[in-house]
Amino acid sequence: MPAKGSTGTTRRAPLRSDRGVKLYAPTAAKPHFRVVAKGQVERTSAPVARDLLGAAEKVKFAVDRLDPATARARREADELFDQMVRWSKHQPTPVKRGDRTMNALCDRRLAELHDKGRAMTTIDQNESLMRLYVRPVMGHVDVAEWTCEHSLAVLARARRTCGAERIADLGKVLRSLVTLAHRKPMWLSRDEDPMEGVEFRVTSSSQGESVHYVPAKERPSTDQVGTLAVAMQEVGLSTMKYLASRPKQPVKIDREWGLLLSHVMGHSGPRFGEAISLTVLSVARPREELELAIDEDHTLSAAARTERQRALIELPHGYTVDPGRRLIWITETVEWEGSKPHLAPAAQRASGKSPKSKKDRWTIYPQSVLETIVARCEYLLERFGPEKGPHALLFPASDHCFVKVPVDSKKPSRGQRWQDQDWWSRSNFTRTMYQKAVVRAEGWPDSPPFPFENLRHHFATWAKRHGYSDELISHCMGHATVDYTQRRYYRTGADTIPQGMAASAHL
Repeated sequence: MPAKGSTGTTRRAPLRSDRGVKLYAPTAAKPHFRVVAKGQVERTSAPVARDLLGAAEKVKFAVDRLDPATARARREADELFDQMVRWSKHQPTPVKRGDRTMNALCDRRLAELHDKGRAMTTIDQNESLMRLYVRPVMGHVDVAEWTCEHSLAVLARARRTCGAERIADLGKVLRSLVTLAHRKPMWLSRDEDPMEGVEFRVTSSSQGESVHYVPAKERPSTDQVGTLAVAMQEVGLSTMKYLASRPKQPVKIDREWGLLLSHVMGHSGPRFGEAISLTVLSVARPREELELAIDEDHTLSAAARTERQRALIELPHGYTVDPGRRLIWITETVEWEGSKPHLAPAAQRASGKSPKSKKDRWTIYPQSVLETIVARCEYLLERFGPEKGPHALLFPASDHCFVKVPVDSKKPSRGQRWQDQDWWSRSNFTRTMYQKAVVRAEGWPDSPPFPFENLRHHFATWAKRHGYSDELISHCMGHATVDYTQRRYYRTGADTIPQGMAASAHL
């Protein structure tokens, strides 16, 4: 039996490999540099003298260390390899096995969203758009045969019943499917783009306005935010009084937070799911932690550090609030499965962080809200003590619901902590709090003209008019880019006209 390698039966690692094209070194049995595109073609260089192979193998066929004849053969092989790679780029990717229809690609995309821990609302939206428009039109089509005509047919079907925002979302879904089909394992050749030239973004009616822009008339004014906050407080207190006075079945609930929630939404800009998941730890920290942060702040002078530490507001059980850094830390958000709210465990979210932006952030609250925040934290810490109090929700749905959960869901052995899971559902909050408060609030119509979440849009305009930089506003709202904040939440010119009038009055 011949020795291994003498007949070329042993598979060797190629010298170069790209796009399925491989360059193999010569052997005693096959004394050529061979360029192979599996299943397509094989090309060879000039033969290499067998007595020179041993020396070439020692230097690993490096061109600058080979004898002239072998180096010439290697350069020829490299040229052939580059030609074959260029040829391979323009060849359709062969289907290896399994179902590679558009239905399978949609399933693959939904599985990817689940694996990445995307919000349930995002997954549901993608699944709905695929089920209603993509699958009926081209679900049976092989991905390799997907063309621009198919994409146009999908959008044409949607335009019969959908508005501009829905069409834009559908176009983004189709674009994400193209990107996924180009990834490994590659289902579509990279030089093929079935969305090329397909327009799904609607142009703005005025310069600087985006499709998702919420005009000023669909946002509350600053006065309306103030009257709504007072009305929300009244609704909460009246509900508490009514339930506690029932003769047969009195119920105690915690609703002494309506004023604070409205101001936090309207003057700090969290999303609704982020706001209702805020706890005492979101605004208050242990005194030792804040003192250490002040000591390490090298931008402060010694006198300023002493003044900051003296100004710390004491709370029960060693917690404090720093008036010099009025921050709300946003680390989690509530998601919904159907109508039931839940806080996604860390294993289902990216590193246990917020499902929306995938990273922790802070936002600022104004001085006028400081006293209300301090009073709220004092109440919760005194009521629930040093263990449960720091994890108590600032805005519970009823009267708090504490359970023990792992500190790190990926490593349960590292201990447990309390978690308050008395979160709101959107529909219940709107029905029992927001709609009732709008009826009571001065300067509001009897029915809400816009959703409660639009208080977040008010924050963007309010902060812009009060001198917040664009970068700061974008960070507080959790946006990836400043451009997105400018296009969707305020327009330079339209939303800043009052500020411009005041600035130019003396000119």
